[in-house]
Amino acid sequence: MRKQIVQIPVHRLSKGQYVLELDRPWIESPFVFQGFEIESDEQLAQLRALCSNVFVEIDEEDVDDLLSRTQEGPIHDPLMASLDELSEDLTARLGLVPAKDPLSLKGELTNAKRIYSEARQAVAQILDRLRRGGGLDLQLVEGAVDSMVQSLFRNRDAMSWLVRMKDKDDYLYNHSLAGSVWALAFGRHLGLERETLRSVGMGAMVLDIGKTQLPLSLLNKAGKPDESEWRVLRDHVRLGMEILDQDKRADACMKMMVRMHHERMDGSGYPNGLKGDLIPLPGRIAGIVDTYDAMISTRPYAKGLSTYDAVRELKRLGRTWFQPELVELFIQAVGVFPTGTLVELNSGEVAVVITQNRFRRLRPEVMLVLDAQKKLRANFELIDLQKYDKGNDSGNPELWITQGMESLAYGIDPSEFFL
Repeated sequence: MRKQIVQIPVHRLSKGQYVLELDRPWIESPFVFQGFEIESDEQLAQLRALCSNVFVEIDEEDVDDLLSRTQEGPIHDPLMASLDELSEDLTARLGLVPAKDPLSLKGELTNAKRIYSEARQAVAQILDRLRRGGGLDLQLVEGAVDSMVQSLFRNRDAMSWLVRMKDKDDYLYNHSLAGSVWALAFGRHLGLERETLRSVGMGAMVLDIGKTQLPLSLLNKAGKPDESEWRVLRDHVRLGMEILDQDKRADACMKMMVRMHHERMDGSGYPNGLKGDLIPLPGRIAGIVDTYDAMISTRPYAKGLSTYDAVRELKRLGRTWFQPELVELFIQAVGVFPTGTLVELNSGEVAVVITQNRFRRLRPEVMLVLDAQKKLRANFELIDLQKYDKGNDSGNPELWITQGMESLAYGIDPSEFFL
């Protein structure tokens, strides 16, 4: 049967079609061969992320039908449409997020503690099942994320605060749960609607599911992995995609996050070395979330950074690995000195961050607990650092945070001020 070459938009591609040419150089794509038959959902997602139109080779008798269908317009995907709109203008939806939460941190903590505990149990069940050779229970993932979304809409800080108090017993469990919390906090700050937010949170929770197929001895190795071990570790992306491809409920956003959470804007990432705009917004969000939590977590071969040092490192990486505007928005979402952080002021006093300033993250409300000589104060004083700016009519000297401190520094447990 005679063949014909036609150009079609990528949203009309389907498995079984033979792609002859892209609307960009093949060298800028992850595809090894110039010309291939689409065999998987992953290849479809890659083509849709990379291209607007492609040339396909089809049977001549099918041309009219295919071309008529390409005139129908894009398939409506509300979730991806929301993310595409946001990608074009990262600040487009920021004004939709209320400045004040319905509940205070203390008011939400009881609910958040229950939700966090249930989510942690769910993550353990999900990963243990995968380690035993079972499939991914996306219903369990969805249930855990839905509960966290509800908590987030009541108070933006409660779940994040609990994550910062996390145990250090299993990095993969904690990283999966924490990554989801950071992604939800980020998405909430960006004004994502609940359905889109849930998909982003689910994608972040399963970023590293491929590691359940790797040897525990390698994951728990005390020293830094050597080059051959890094090659094995990097294969977790492919393994994770294989797991996701087995479940039809996994949407495009989740798959993009898993496939691209190690891609970097300068092309230095893996597995496909994608660069710049070739990494769609879900992949960019996943990379920042994954990296941030890895930085502040203690791993077998690396001690975790303070949140302040992690933010500084993220800002530095915003010139190479990550989109700088997106990094700034993420920092706004999670805070330079998050609620519950121990901080030292320029006066030498030590305080606990009590309430975030949504518009000026460096000027939160803090509770003074130690005096300048690092002695416990007789009375804990609540102060708003925004009121100590230069030029304030009160004539008070200016106060500012000089550094974040590790939890339990000077024997202070920040949780005592909230629980």
